[in-house]
Amino acid sequence: MQISPITFNRPYNISHKANNRWIYDKSGKELYKTTTYFFRDDLDWESLIKYICDKYKNVQKVNFINHACSNGMEPISFLMGLMVLAPDNVKKFTPILAKDINPENIMMARRGECGASSDDFIRMHNITNHRQNEFVNIKRDEFTDRLFTISPKKILTDNIIFEQGDIFKDVDTLPADNTFLSCRNFWMYLPFKEQDRLAYKLGQRLNKSSTLLIGYLDSISGSADRLLTKYGFQRCPVGNQYVNIMYSKA
Repeated sequence: MQISPITFNRPYNISHKANNRWIYDKSGKELYKTTTYFFRDDLDWESLIKYICDKYKNVQKVNFINHACSNGMEPISFLMGLMVLAPDNVKKFTPILAKDINPENIMMARRGECGASSDDFIRMHNITNHRQNEFVNIKRDEFTDRLFTISPKKILTDNIIFEQGDIFKDVDTLPADNTFLSCRNFWMYLPFKEQDRLAYKLGQRLNKSSTLLIGYLDSISGSADRLLTKYGFQRCPVGNQYVNIMYSKA
């Protein structure tokens, strides 16, 4: 996404919210919203993890790349899900390469502390089968029972690489084979020509052994579905297809 320079509408307050803020340019124009939570409910995590493990069951190594990773909650969620639901596959899918265009997001991801709500905690508790304390340190806010600070333990941080990155610059060097690319919930912020250019480049670069995950918002507010189909991708039936919007080359 070709967006520079940027400013922020308010400082990031780790104790009182997850990563949820608008990014503006110097003129005050809204550019995009950077929002994330642990185990976001716009993914069917169990069926998604089952699908990628089944697809790549005969593959020794998968390139797991998460663009638009925000402050790291999504790749951390993926990794925790793998460790609980498919522990024998963790080595195959790690390290996860997590990138975001926003330097402050990557700074926060590397720092490793995330503000979280009770809803984040409940989702994490349920999907990890009550094992969340194996993976994260949890500090309850001293003023309320509904807010937390969560920091990943070494078992997670050793298996995720956080880098600042622009998908338009990276797309030409993506591994063509056995790549699982999550690039969710930013397409709708791009002008149509940029969405078209990205879909074309992904179509040129990836082959049918690779898998592309986009977001629900990209489907209802952007043109990603139509453009990916235009450039040779087909939708994969994965669990709840209204949230698991997956594509591979036809």
